[in-house]
Amino acid sequence: MANYERIVKSIEEENENLIKMAREIHNNPETGRNEFIAVDLITKYLESKGFKIFRGVGGLKTSFMASKGEEGYHVGFCAEYDALPEIGHGCGHNLIAIASVAAGVALASAIENQPGRISIIGTPDEEEHGGKVDLVRLGVFDDIDAAMMFHPDCATRIHIDSLACRDYKFIFHGKNAHASSEPWEGRNALDAVIQTFNNINALRQHLKDNTRIHGIITEGGVAVNVIPDRTAANFLIRASNSEYLKEVVEKVINCARSAAIATGTDLEVSESDYPYEAMLSNKVLGDTFAASLDEAGYSVESKHDVGIGSIDMGNVSRVTPSIYPMLALTDEWVPRHTFEFASLCDTEQAYEVMLTAGKAMAITGQKVINDRELQKKIKEDFLNQLDQAGE
Repeated sequence: MANYERIVKSIEEENENLIKMAREIHNNPETGRNEFIAVDLITKYLESKGFKIFRGVGGLKTSFMASKGEEGYHVGFCAEYDALPEIGHGCGHNLIAIASVAAGVALASAIENQPGRISIIGTPDEEEHGGKVDLVRLGVFDDIDAAMMFHPDCATRIHIDSLACRDYKFIFHGKNAHASSEPWEGRNALDAVIQTFNNINALRQHLKDNTRIHGIITEGGVAVNVIPDRTAANFLIRASNSEYLKEVVEKVINCARSAAIATGTDLEVSESDYPYEAMLSNKVLGDTFAASLDEAGYSVESKHDVGIGSIDMGNVSRVTPSIYPMLALTDEWVPRHTFEFASLCDTEQAYEVMLTAGKAMAITGQKVINDRELQKKIKEDFLNQLDQAGE
């Protein structure tokens, strides 16, 4: 227990500095790939704690890796710090970032002069494009032996599922005509995009549970008396696993194809370069975190249940054992991605949960670094999950 006490003491000694950073990030919200204030705050602090700082990891201007230790089991803590447009930190990324900072600094203090490597990985732009997708592709996580982060919520869940997600854009090309004088001369691209939505709505009845399709019309014409010759719609398509998602994607594209045929328009399909994979939450690592959370003194009673979304941590979980526990900030229900949740993430109770999450992650890292048998079990669970996922 001596090292665990050292972790707790380390974070408690830094309470004021950690909360100050989290509050400053909250008060200066920055959207994805523009998080310069947050990155500057965090990296300067970690540098003062003896971490080697690598800025712009993977070619992303607002990514970083801060590391300590030259050899041994490598534990990574993911820090998110981007905000939502207009709403600000309505997803609590100011808390996520500093919980990982606290965990990394405390764990480094606890394992000083013994084998073990600790890294805090700054992962920008989770809300829109998923900075972790880029970092995974560029091999940033390849030598991380276990990765973890926490996410604030109004429900507590240790083992998180997420939906694999693909982002598509449909553009329909038609022909302009006067909408009153010669409508027969036109080919209505707006009819095509509306019919696509209708086709997808008819498709929903025949999809498996936990399948989600949601879209918006981004271009719908420019004048009410002109047959639109170009329209566009963006869709997010989600499913509980990547294989079934492929089937759903093909069905959705067929909905757009048939709409184009029916309206005599031409369809252009493009996919985002940032697919999100379903999360493979490592059970052994998650169970270790749950026990550490008790030891860290977490006490918020969670009486709520929440739905399922998509996260770029799912991509990380395909290359290294990973966890993404959700911890309730309050026993009241406050929906995420709202101004109300943003306000909640700048309260004493939120900062208390943030620091407790940092303690629990650091204790988890300490247990894993010191236990070869536990390392083996974590790796076995990871390989079994990949095998079951067909990877």
